[in-house]
Amino acid sequence: MMIPSEIVTDIISRLPVKSVLRFRCVSRLWCSIIDGQDFVKMHLHRSTTTNSNQRLILEGLGLYSVDLNSLDKAHVVKPPFYYKSVDGISNSCNGLILVMSEPPVLWNPFSTKYRILPDNPIEYPTPLLCFSKVIYGLAYDSRKDDYKVVRVVEFRNKTSHLWECSEVEIYSMKSNSWNRIKGFPYPLPFLKGNWGVHVHGALHTLVEDYFHVYSEKPIRIMGFSVERENHYEVMLPPNFGIKNVKMKLDVLGGCLCLVCTSKSRANLWVMKDYGVEESWTKLISIGSSTIDPDDILQPFAYLKPLAYSKNGENVLLTYDDKRLVWYNLRTKTIKNVSVRGLPFVFFPEVCVESLISPCGPAPREVDGVKTNGKDKVKKKITKKNR
Repeated sequence: MMIPSEIVTDIISRLPVKSVLRFRCVSRLWCSIIDGQDFVKMHLHRSTTTNSNQRLILEGLGLYSVDLNSLDKAHVVKPPFYYKSVDGISNSCNGLILVMSEPPVLWNPFSTKYRILPDNPIEYPTPLLCFSKVIYGLAYDSRKDDYKVVRVVEFRNKTSHLWECSEVEIYSMKSNSWNRIKGFPYPLPFLKGNWGVHVHGALHTLVEDYFHVYSEKPIRIMGFSVERENHYEVMLPPNFGIKNVKMKLDVLGGCLCLVCTSKSRANLWVMKDYGVEESWTKLISIGSSTIDPDDILQPFAYLKPLAYSKNGENVLLTYDDKRLVWYNLRTKTIKNVSVRGLPFVFFPEVCVESLISPCGPAPREVDGVKTNGKDKVKKKITKKNR
C-alpha cells in the first residue's frame, strides 16, 4: 500500500537535513516533494517553530559544528571551497552563512551547496588621511522572498579611527547582482567585519552618537531594513542607564537582545515584542561570583546568549569565548557544558538546519556555482601554496 504524499511530507519535514537528502533516492515522487519550494519552506518553518534541528557553527582554528540537542561533540566542518579561518563567517540566516572571504561565499553547510558572489570592486577612492574597512551583513527580505548581503565600506581617519563616510551595496541572491544605495549615516561595529544581529528583516547595530555626546542618548540602537532599505531607531529599555557599562547587541530565540556588562555583573535584556519599547525585559542578571567564583577580582568577561533549551527553562551562554554554560532562569544558577573536541577559543553562531539553497537560477553556473568565481578561488590556492 502506497503511503499518501501528505503523510510522507509531514514525516520527512521533521527530520534533519542529512536524513532528508538521503530520502531523495527513494522514488521520483519523494525526490520531487523534497526539492519543491513548498517543502523547503515547510521544513524550515517546522524547525524554527519547534526549536529543533539547531546547530552551533563555531569559528576557531577552523570550523566546527555542534548539535544543540546533544551538545556532545564538536565535529570539524570542511567547506567545499577554499577557506581561511581568518576570513570568518557572518551571521546565519535560515540556514545560510556568509563566508567573508574575497570574494564572499554564500553557503549552506548542511546541504553543502554554495555560491561565490560576483565581483564588486570598491568604486570610490579612499579619502585622504583615511583607511577603508569592509563590513558585511546577511538578511532575509520576506516581501521578495530573497536573501540579501549588505556590504558597507567604511572610511575612517588614520589617526583617530573616527568614522568619516561609507559606501554601501546590496547583493540580491535572486538577481545574483549588486546594487548601490546611499551610504549609511552612522558607523558600524569597528572591531569585527560583520554586524550579525539579524531580526525582523533588518540588521541592527549600536551607534555611538557623536552629535549628542552631552545629551541623555549618546548611544542608540539603529536598524537597517533590507526590505525597505531604510534606517530607523530601536528604543533602548526604558530608564536604562549606560554609564560604566559595555553594551553589545545579540539575538536570542529570534528576539533582539542587549547584553550589558559592568565590572562585576552582566545583565541581558530581551525585546519580546519587536519595536515595542515597553516589551524590553531583563531576562538574566549574573554576578561575576556566580559564573566565575575563582576569579571574582577580574572584570566580567564577554557573555553571549545562544539559545533556549527545549523546555525553555535554561539559556545557553558562551563566556569569554572559552566556555559554554547553561543558565537556569528559575534557580538563577549555572551549569558548565562539556563538549568534546571544542577548540580552546571559539566564536559560536546558532544556525538552523535548512534546505535553503544559495544556488538560485543564474547564468553560467554549474550546480549553482559560477565557474569563473571558482577559477578565481583556485588561483588563490595556487598562489598561496607556492
